[in-house]
Amino acid sequence: MQMPEISLIEWQKRFGTERKCAQTLTKVRWPKGFQCPVCDGMKAYPIASRHLYQCAHCRHQVSSTADTLFHVTKIPLFKWFWAICLMASDKGGISALRASKHLGVSWITARTILRKIRQAMAHRDSI
Repeated sequence: MQMPEISLIEWQKRFGTERKCAQTLTKVRWPKGFQCPVCDGMKAYPIASRHLYQCAHCRHQVSSTADTLFHVTKIPLFKWFWAICLMASDKGGISALRASKHLGVSWITARTILRKIRQAMAHRDSI
């Protein structure tokens, strides 16, 4: 899939905060609006304190990060989005050491983030 090029300044405007990243992820996850994975209900209430949505019909709680590569992560979403940007902006990718310095995380954390992104990209390419 070919994505349009955007500058780093535009990337910062779109994904520079945790809130903007979460909103984007929610829009991508449910492009036609919320859909409950249990009962297919179309209405949900946000639970802001826990970053969840609760289905109005069956009361099932689901996160926009559930079943994604961001699932159960303690790393802020904006750091994940920046890692994706750094990885995609260079033809050869980015090393874990360089990513750790840019993202302000340990080398092990950067390696884990990059590995998960590469696995997701490989899975997308195999589909």
